[in-house]
Amino acid sequence: MKIRKAKSSDIPELVKLVRGESTVEDYPGGYSPKVFKQMLEDKDIVVLVVEEDKKPIAFQEFKIDNSQKRIYLETVIVSKEQRGKGVASKLMNEVENFAKKKKYKRLAFVVRKWNKPMNSLAKKSGYKEKDELIFWEKEL
Repeated sequence: MKIRKAKSSDIPELVKLVRGESTVEDYPGGYSPKVFKQMLEDKDIVVLVVEEDKKPIAFQEFKIDNSQKRIYLETVIVSKEQRGKGVASKLMNEVENFAKKKKYKRLAFVVRKWNKPMNSLAKKSGYKEKDELIFWEKEL
């Protein structure tokens, strides 16, 4: 298992990974090839890929906020076959190491209540739940 930064040649496999492991409702942006290309070109976004046998089996997207020395963890997707094997933990550790090297002060992310595996991983990894945010939505 190898963790590395995503490259443009990974895009077709990452799109397949997203489409095979999630629903459109989970990711309204669709994570289309165009969206992945924009992410890879954005200097404030990093996409890490976990590969096994030279094929992506997971990825983690995170955004860098240099002004506050903070990293916002975004999407984590692990293929169904690889879940429960510590892949997401390894990705989160990689992001923490990245943050420490850059001398950043915080990692933060938002998780839906129903996402029990990610909430469990957050607690196990030492993250603290904050009650400072309220999610608002309006259907049009």
